[in-house]
Amino acid sequence: MCKSMVGYFLYGKQLPSWDLEMQVFCDVVRHHTRGLFLESSDKTIEDIDFDKIHEGYAARPMPSTKLSIDVGVYCAHSITVSDCNLDSDWISGIGIAEDPLRSLIEQDASASRQIYGELLASWSACTVHGIHRNSHDRALEMRPLADNEKIVLCLHGGSYVMGGPSSHREVLGKMTESSKLRSFIIDYRLAPKHPFPAQLHDAFIAFQHLVNQGFKSHNIVLAGDSAGGHLCVDLVLLLRHIAKTTLRQMTPAGVILLSPLPGMHMHGASLHKNAVYDYLWPTPIEWPTSPIRLFYKPGQKYDDEYRKEICDPLLTPVLGDLSEFPPTIIQSGSSEILIDDIRELYVKLKLDNPEHGWIQWEEYPEMVHVFHRFLNRPESEAAFESLANFVASL
Repeated sequence: MCKSMVGYFLYGKQLPSWDLEMQVFCDVVRHHTRGLFLESSDKTIEDIDFDKIHEGYAARPMPSTKLSIDVGVYCAHSITVSDCNLDSDWISGIGIAEDPLRSLIEQDASASRQIYGELLASWSACTVHGIHRNSHDRALEMRPLADNEKIVLCLHGGSYVMGGPSSHREVLGKMTESSKLRSFIIDYRLAPKHPFPAQLHDAFIAFQHLVNQGFKSHNIVLAGDSAGGHLCVDLVLLLRHIAKTTLRQMTPAGVILLSPLPGMHMHGASLHKNAVYDYLWPTPIEWPTSPIRLFYKPGQKYDDEYRKEICDPLLTPVLGDLSEFPPTIIQSGSSEILIDDIRELYVKLKLDNPEHGWIQWEEYPEMVHVFHRFLNRPESEAAFESLANFVASL
């Protein structure tokens, strides 16, 4: 940190719009990230203890953030999985996720499992429904406050190996405050102990839970940052598949993607060009301990079969059919390592939905991955205002 601060004052800003907070944050977190995913090789993959790696991430969680009482309130909420599990018949033909999803469904049938999360209500959302600060209990009940109330289902980022409701309270609080909607964020299962598609399974259960509580599917807005953005796209694809299989209405109201992880197969030049700015570090996929390898089939070598499998649409959506997508807004920073592949995802969404003008993309100059966390920056303020306008248009 001291080295970064000295560099800022001696040599100046890395980018013209950066302040001291952003530069120090990016330098420190980039250094931390490089040590988070240790260098490894397929030559010694049999010696890697993935359980120990999982325990290591659990012992070093993403820092908790606070929801200011001036913004709103939140409470813990749990889902009983057996009340809203997937039906095995619904996933026939879903592709690479079919067999592991069937296995997960079978496991849940013989076990009592809970998914934990947090329901967050901003004061602006409370005001819409005539709820006052001194009597806000009703705002923390998991049921619609009005017939057509919209709610945000948030899927957090963290490279699929870390993160949870507590790490996202501050950013989610700002989003719900600007959008005037309540939100529900879940603590989905994490890799490598729970690899793909455990996260997608939990995301569907959360969506179905909201429906079971009385929210209409077309009033549920999906929102996710980084890996959570990838999970949102996957959930839309799963819901589309189930809707075609069951002839049920499963389309969400809209999708908010903040610096989404575009997929497992990435090749953009920005992965290395922007590594000097972004706080994320492009861990080589050749390392068995890289985030992608921990998420999908940890312990399997990076061979031709693996390369083929990560091109499946549920792992790399840009290589699949993204038609019939709900209204979507993507926000990203021009200085993040994922920006080239995010642009490709946006182009694919536009091409596959040519009759709709509701696929939006906003690129913020000199901003890094999920820059929204810098709440006091003008770019963040503008981004949240744009998200509010997007939600209002749904």
